[in-house]
Amino acid sequence: MGINVLTNEMNLRKVEERENQRKKVESWYVTIPGIPASEKSIIEKSQRYQLGASLLRFFIIEMILLCAFAFSYARFDPFESITGHRLMGKKITTAVVQEDGTSVSLKDPNQGEHVIYSLDDLGMSSNGYSYGDRIHVYWNKEKSGDYHILTALPEKQAAHIEQIHFGILMSVFSAILIGGVLIFLFRRRKYTGWYTQFYWRMEKFCSVYGVYSMYPGLETPDAFIAYGTEHPYPFAEEFARIQITAEEKKNRKQKNLGIILSSILLTIAIFAGAILVVSVKDNVKQEKNRVMEANFIETFQDAVCGNMEPLGSSSDYYNPGDMVEQVKGSFPGEDIYYKIMKKDDYIYISYTTAAKKNVYLERYIPVNGSIGEDATIYKLDIAMVSDAVQPDDILHNYTGVIENND
Repeated sequence: MGINVLTNEMNLRKVEERENQRKKVESWYVTIPGIPASEKSIIEKSQRYQLGASLLRFFIIEMILLCAFAFSYARFDPFESITGHRLMGKKITTAVVQEDGTSVSLKDPNQGEHVIYSLDDLGMSSNGYSYGDRIHVYWNKEKSGDYHILTALPEKQAAHIEQIHFGILMSVFSAILIGGVLIFLFRRRKYTGWYTQFYWRMEKFCSVYGVYSMYPGLETPDAFIAYGTEHPYPFAEEFARIQITAEEKKNRKQKNLGIILSSILLTIAIFAGAILVVSVKDNVKQEKNRVMEANFIETFQDAVCGNMEPLGSSSDYYNPGDMVEQVKGSFPGEDIYYKIMKKDDYIYISYTTAAKKNVYLERYIPVNGSIGEDATIYKLDIAMVSDAVQPDDILHNYTGVIENND
């Protein structure tokens, strides 16, 4: 990131320096007697062009267009033409088709837990669905605070509609941005494009007439101005004789193209190197997480088997023994299915039961030691009912089972 910032600052500084050079040269050159009228006309137009004002105008117009489009597009609901309902912004829950292929497990926001609905209840045909298929159910909230089902769509169909909606949004946004940038660059080239070949002529003039040796240490524009100021009358005629040939233009363009390609290749190499470094670090981190997760699962399983003494209710902290005892007390008489996952500096444990009422998520952070070590003590950071994870997600991909028939 530091490289990108430095590169951007350097590029901005070069643009600013070139802009100042152009203004300096044109404001001086237009006062020289005997310069061609066509050149004077072009330079006078260029003097009226202000980069800052042009950038401000570009920004204001772009913002107006983007805001106008965003406001109008926000009123469009892609689901309305398919379902007859405006579904954007509505509450969504995910239903999972059960083993019989005709019913779904769905979290009812009115009851706060998962209940069984038939596909007919959702207004959907029971044909063509198999166990594990997922359906998006859209709810409307009444003034009383209760929810009722508006409609339901297969998850893949809903995702496809949302992708098309997002694709159109990003395409129009990109078209407005890219179109604005192209217009800005075209307009800038129209007014200041003359300076590139004029600069080439300055370099050639300074070389042919030995200007560099007369004013050592000065850059091309400054040396050019110094010579013209000291020799004003022959200067216009001498400079008019200096023109860039077609072959010289070709060589210059090839040189510039080579510089651009080299810059692109260097940028690609820097990004590729950065991506490689990040990828290696990510793989190392994933492997470390995998080892720590496996170690925690082992210690948690020891606690499930009764081989770890809990810290007890007198402590504000937890070890795996406390975690097992706590969840057993929450589901008396039910076997508990759990899923363990290590992410960042936390350990996540998700629980559910065969009744499929809810998925309960607990997040722990180690107080001392590392995750997975036998003596590590943890703090309960979050305990919540998960809306994102479905009971079937745990029941068919669980880490283990806590038998709780005592």
